[in-house]
Amino acid sequence: MKLRPFELALVIIFVVLSIAALVMLSNYKSSDEPKEGDIAPVGVVNIWGTLPYEVVNDVLVDLKTFSDSYRGVNYRYYSNEEFDEALLNALADNVGPDLLLVSQERLVELRKRIKPISYESFPAPDIKNLYVDGSQIFALSDGLYGYPVLVDPLVMYWNRDILATEGFLEPPKNWESLVNTMFPSLIKRDYDRTIRRSVVAMGEYSNVRNAFGILSTLLIQGGSDRVTEEGGRYVVKLQSSPAGSDPLRSAADFYTRFSKPSNALYSWNRAFEDDRKQFISEDLAIYFGYGSEGREIERLNPNLNFYIAEMPQGASASIRRTYGKFYAFSLLKSSPNPAGASVILSKFGSPEIANLLAQKAGMVPAYRSLVSQGSNDNYGRVTYQSAAIALGWLNPDPAATNEIFKTMTQDINENRRDLSSAVGDATTRLTKEY
Repeated sequence: MKLRPFELALVIIFVVLSIAALVMLSNYKSSDEPKEGDIAPVGVVNIWGTLPYEVVNDVLVDLKTFSDSYRGVNYRYYSNEEFDEALLNALADNVGPDLLLVSQERLVELRKRIKPISYESFPAPDIKNLYVDGSQIFALSDGLYGYPVLVDPLVMYWNRDILATEGFLEPPKNWESLVNTMFPSLIKRDYDRTIRRSVVAMGEYSNVRNAFGILSTLLIQGGSDRVTEEGGRYVVKLQSSPAGSDPLRSAADFYTRFSKPSNALYSWNRAFEDDRKQFISEDLAIYFGYGSEGREIERLNPNLNFYIAEMPQGASASIRRTYGKFYAFSLLKSSPNPAGASVILSKFGSPEIANLLAQKAGMVPAYRSLVSQGSNDNYGRVTYQSAAIALGWLNPDPAATNEIFKTMTQDINENRRDLSSAVGDATTRLTKEY
């Protein structure tokens, strides 16, 4: 049958439309199908931690925008002072979280509540290859107690104007340079020993924001064996080292010299307010703080001409060290939703999430591969270098340890005990906390 031109045109149009429809159907994906990198819905997963709310929530918001699978994942922030009581009360009422995001400083006290990751599923050599050295503190004798994600190393902030005025264009690289070369020029005291400008805030404990971190840095640099663990048993070795020295005694001796009016290094006393406030007010030349504090210092005084450097080392040290806080995501044994929490644990323990959290928190990702790439952030070059040399130790209880170290420094400063007795008492009291 011969088709008229009009009928032929209709046939051609229908054929073309049919082919187009087939092509569209073959490429169509239902909106209900998972997107690339998506996960199955995990239900409600609650994360509690001591990182600022906006840091974790910003990452969650991005993930929820990407996929509804994360709709039930929530983060709740608690300050270090509030965290312990809040968690204990919640667990007692059976309304506790599924995951924790806290530093190694709470690992010992929380260990019995955390479900470890067996070395059969995550071999110990892989942990060493994946994470910076300090992160391996979460690898205890019976498993890995969380996926490490962040490092916050202790660093040195220095006032460029104060140092330049006294003829120093670079910060001190070692303690000897600080105390022997820079200190005499930087310190400003009246004839009666009244301090008009401090060099460093050391010696006291209550008004030194990071006193624990500074003392820990000194004992780690001194080669302390710190605390060892085997089968759940902890052995305190802060006063021992491979060289046979007493690192804690040396650290306490050096630290307290800066608060003794009779000492040439007298630079700080209990009459001063918080050391970071003094630094921001330009009444303190050098402030020892964590890498994450840089942005906050800048915000509090935009006109402050300061920068960041690694913590000073010993002049003869062959290995550079500083103290660091290492954060990890851990799964609680009491999780109401262990299946969903395990999925989120794996997701949030990934390099991608660690990198996002690090950028938002002003910290460093715990992955060796990411640290080796460095950072273009204003403070990143130094914090990334410091993260690679940072270590921590198995603290039994942050509040208790702070009180013990505070008492130790006060005993020394007020001559209630001699140096050896004060340090020995601190070790004895620490041992009882485990």
